[in-house]
Amino acid sequence: MSGEIAPRLGGGVEPAAPDTGRAADRRQAILHAVRTNGAASVAELAARFDVTYQTIRRDLRTLEEQGLLQKGFGGAFASPGVAHHTLDERHAIQMTVKRQLVLALEEFLVPGATIFVGLGTTFDSLHEVLARHPGVLIATPNLEVAHSCALKTDATVYVYGGYVRNKDSSVLTLADESRQRFKFDVAVIGASAIDRDGTVQEFDPMEVDLVRTILPQARQVILVAHDEKFEKRAPHVVTQMSHVDVLITNGDPAGRFDTASALASTRVIALP
Repeated sequence: MSGEIAPRLGGGVEPAAPDTGRAADRRQAILHAVRTNGAASVAELAARFDVTYQTIRRDLRTLEEQGLLQKGFGGAFASPGVAHHTLDERHAIQMTVKRQLVLALEEFLVPGATIFVGLGTTFDSLHEVLARHPGVLIATPNLEVAHSCALKTDATVYVYGGYVRNKDSSVLTLADESRQRFKFDVAVIGASAIDRDGTVQEFDPMEVDLVRTILPQARQVILVAHDEKFEKRAPHVVTQMSHVDVLITNGDPAGRFDTASALASTRVIALP
């Protein structure tokens, strides 16, 4: 009936049919929170906006139907094909540290090597190192890497085909025979999150699908990740640290894992 109210968890009441304008504003704020943090729980969102769990679930369902995020058990994640942070935001994060991490790749860039380079702004300065190592073939879904290496080095550059992610320089590749084209000397990947149990994670399942196909074709897997990636959460599993040959990071990562065995088979290059 008109004016019906429903109890709110944590006390108070709210209208069963929320105002359309308020709902739209709340959904935009929810979307911003999910894209900024990669994920958000129903409980967190309900507390933040002082509404019921049911209201948040209804908001998430609406946003999912619009293709703006993915619902999960008890929360939501950033939608496939939508950048977790915009390119400019990610480019600004720890720029100096990222350049130092990429410099540590120098020893692996031997002449004539075939190298896979993954997504992420961490690798934007790769051309600076690659210019000193002729005859390399780079295969990548990273348009920034492809562009800079093609223009500023003599590397042969192969770009995987697919959709360009919104507001980003990443190609979300389509599964076809091109994924089996190369045997890589080195696969260089990044990560959105590294869990304490050693799980390497990403937000976009399309990105994960390519990397998981590539890794078995690489003689050596190198993970490049600055210290802010540790102990974060993302929904999709890329690989485990036990399958990573080299970790390049800043600081000592040993305390970032539940057990020392997480890094037992991984060479760690830790920059100060």
